[in-house]
Amino acid sequence: MEEYIIKIKILIIFHFSFFLLKCSSVDTADTIYFNGNIYTGSKEDTRKNYISTKNNLILELGIDNYNHLIGSSTKLIDLKNNFLLPGFIDNHTHFIYGGTTLNNISLQNSVTKNDFIDSFKQYISNINNGQWIQGGNWDHENWGGVIPNKSWIDSLTNNFPVLVSRVDGHMALANSKALEKANINENTPNPVGGEIVKDINTGMPTGILKDTAIDIVRKLIPKQSHSEQDSILKTSMNYASSQGITQIHDMATWDDLQTFRRNKNKLTLRIKAYTWYEDWEKIIDLIDKHGIGDNILRWDGIKAMIDGSLGSRTAWMHNHYLDDKNTNGIMRIKDTNSFKDMIKILDKKGIQLAIHAIGDKANDWIINQSMNLNKINGMKDRRIRIEHAQHLTNDAIGKIVNNNIIPSMQPYGCIDDTRWMHKRISSDLMSRTYIFKTFIDENVNLTFGSDWDVTPLNPLLGIYAAVTRKTLDGSNPEGWNPEQKLTVEEAIACYTKNNSYAVFSEDKLGVLQKGMFADFVVLSNDITSIKVDDILKTRVLKTIYNGKEVYRAFN
Repeated sequence: MEEYIIKIKILIIFHFSFFLLKCSSVDTADTIYFNGNIYTGSKEDTRKNYISTKNNLILELGIDNYNHLIGSSTKLIDLKNNFLLPGFIDNHTHFIYGGTTLNNISLQNSVTKNDFIDSFKQYISNINNGQWIQGGNWDHENWGGVIPNKSWIDSLTNNFPVLVSRVDGHMALANSKALEKANINENTPNPVGGEIVKDINTGMPTGILKDTAIDIVRKLIPKQSHSEQDSILKTSMNYASSQGITQIHDMATWDDLQTFRRNKNKLTLRIKAYTWYEDWEKIIDLIDKHGIGDNILRWDGIKAMIDGSLGSRTAWMHNHYLDDKNTNGIMRIKDTNSFKDMIKILDKKGIQLAIHAIGDKANDWIINQSMNLNKINGMKDRRIRIEHAQHLTNDAIGKIVNNNIIPSMQPYGCIDDTRWMHKRISSDLMSRTYIFKTFIDENVNLTFGSDWDVTPLNPLLGIYAAVTRKTLDGSNPEGWNPEQKLTVEEAIACYTKNNSYAVFSEDKLGVLQKGMFADFVVLSNDITSIKVDDILKTRVLKTIYNGKEVYRAFN
């Protein structure tokens, strides 16, 4: 009996010791970042000076006393009083294509016709004959509004097919060689949702293609190999990490999604992929077989485009353009009845919709379709996203406010295309354009991002744009429609917790608190307390994703 009692005591001691060891292991941190100025992103701005992580989660935040978290293998990192905040989330990227453009021809800085042509001369000197010339990001408004013509570049590019996009991606210039490959000539009709621009005198194509017409040429460009796609993804991820970005909402092609899946274990940021609606049946099949993905990579979303862009005069408007009375833009959907049937099916299956709408008529149309889903599939928390939500009627604003529709906006536009917007649309419509403060005051879940490669990926530039609304030409020093300016804290929320809500991840991402994923960024300045112009001088020092450092600035 006595021997039995001794064995029981030993067993109890063993289990108790194991329990203590387990508790000790759980309560000590992998990494403690201390001596920081830590902005949690919560409503009450209570600053902390240390944050600790365990595996991929936040273990604890606090002030000063973190000794109890230090174990034998805990790493201590001195933040040197730098500013730490939740990792930035970008609500709208074209991630693989953006990475591709880093090595393509760049026409973004061209401010004259000669600059445009000289960029081709320089680029051609470094590539092989027959190679496609892609990229671009040109903006004809930079040199007075004259749209480029294939004649500008044909003599230089006899041996190279060319397709270079305007900065918004809704208009592109093709040279004669590319048009010939695509069998585009004076007799080629416009595709539904696009335009092949032709010379008013000769009837010949000028080289300018709009919206769906671009696809006629684009589909001829050879596909990249898997290894090329993987390399581009790595380039894009490195670049995003250097900007403090820890999640993207990507408007992905089907090939892009396969690249993400192939590299799942190598990802250095989180991805919510919205594939193009033409592939909607593939997405349903993928979800049926493999689920919706996980906290690293998810694909339970579909992207569609209702119209084009303001800069290309293809945004679908109720009224004609002031500088072109022959058009009110383009409706891109080829078969509206099939489209309506498709979104009913997707919505019923719980697949989130992210719909591009820029013009006021486009926004009205898709918002009304989303309202119909309530009648057809019943009320539920669907969080439909309107990508851009740029120009709105009063009716659209009211429906967004009252129906938990998410305006997924890109603030850089309010300092860029507002330089020339008055040429295109009325002052009345401009008053309902980029209405950031209106949405915030109405408790709408406004989200921010870049539309990279259309505009720069840098979230700090986006925050600066939302807070100052100072146009790039210096003509609005107090801000364009200044009543719509945000505070820095509001803009940060649009790049963090509001974006996490937009992908149903508000319980995991977007603020810094115990149990959330350890995604955060360290900046050289406290952007909530410095002069707003100094936001542009602020550097990303570190980016932490899933508890691991994925970027560190030199020096």
